Amino acid sequence: MDSIDNKHIGKKLRDRRLQLGYTQELAAEKSGISYSYYTKIERGEQLPSIEICVHLAKTFNLSLDYWLLGASPDSRISPEMLEFLQSLKEVDSSSLKKVEYILQKAELLTE
Repeated sequence: MDSIDNKHIGKKLRDRRLQLGYTQELAAEKSGISYSYYTKIERGEQLPSIEICVHLAKTFNLSLDYWLLGASPDSRISPEMLEFLQSLKEVDSSSLKKVEYILQKAELLTE
């Protein structure tokens, strides 16, 4: 599996924040995370958990596949992926932690 580019993820988050006219402080507050944690994500120094990714995507109205995977906003998403991404929006935090654990284990198996 390709490695995740933290800097690219942070840049897209920053670009979206600026589009919305948010300061970093306001973005952190709206996201329910600390200012220092938010700025680390935006600078590419910290990769957020799946739970935080979903929360940030909701806060900034970002498509997870575009934001995290670098997919073109115009690219066609498979129905299965779309269903998966939609289902993440409805999952409680405990279940998201389980999904994150499973995905981490799956990545280890493919290396």
